[in-house]
Amino acid sequence: MGQTQSILLILSIVVTLGIIAYTIQSIEERKQARKRQVIAYKRQIRTAMNIYKGLPETFMTVELHDFISRHIFNKWKKLHDIETSQDSLRALTTFQERIKNRVITLQHPEGSMTVYSEEGQVYHALGLLKETTQWLADLSKSKQISEMSFNELGWQVKDFYDRVSCDIEIFEAIETLRQHGEKAAFHKFNIALKSLGELNQSQALDSQVFEIHKQMEKLKIVIEEQNEALELARIEAQEIEDNKRS
Repeated sequence: MGQTQSILLILSIVVTLGIIAYTIQSIEERKQARKRQVIAYKRQIRTAMNIYKGLPETFMTVELHDFISRHIFNKWKKLHDIETSQDSLRALTTFQERIKNRVITLQHPEGSMTVYSEEGQVYHALGLLKETTQWLADLSKSKQISEMSFNELGWQVKDFYDRVSCDIEIFEAIETLRQHGEKAAFHKFNIALKSLGELNQSQALDSQVFEIHKQMEKLKIVIEEQNEALELARIEAQEIEDNKRS
């Protein structure tokens, strides 16, 4: 074999090895990219599922329900286009059943001044609603939601956040009643009532407003009785004082 042939053979071997190395690297890069996509889709599904499960029935509007469920189905489809597993298929089937059985009522708890029965639940709900707002904002930045949908859903979640915040004012009024009596509590309830009134443009909160009004009427009766008792005591004290002077 001549020198030229040897050089060409060496060059062909080097080129072949380069091609093999490049092919192996390309395959590995595609595997890694595919793996990153799978992880990303699973994370996106998990985040959206947490939002869907976390939002209480009182705040799950038709618009939020439809958007979140469509978003989850879209992410699952993209995931299954890359990777399909029995666990993932079972999870999708379970979610489909959950959607079928979820009843959207948006009803305020009957006979209650507050949305939640405990103050701890209020702060938990505020955290969930804040998380939902951030999630929608992230989707908007990545162009995964239209501007119109983002504005509508963002407004709904903000409205719910403000409404739950009113629970804090009402619980403060209840605590004021316990510690400081009816007069101080009446003022606190009135503040909460005004806050709710600003949110009740569609009269959807009428039942809650009614319950607070009813509580304030009870307080008003007690306050009037207290005032009458104080006035009577003042008159009696004045009469005793007058008798002493005479």
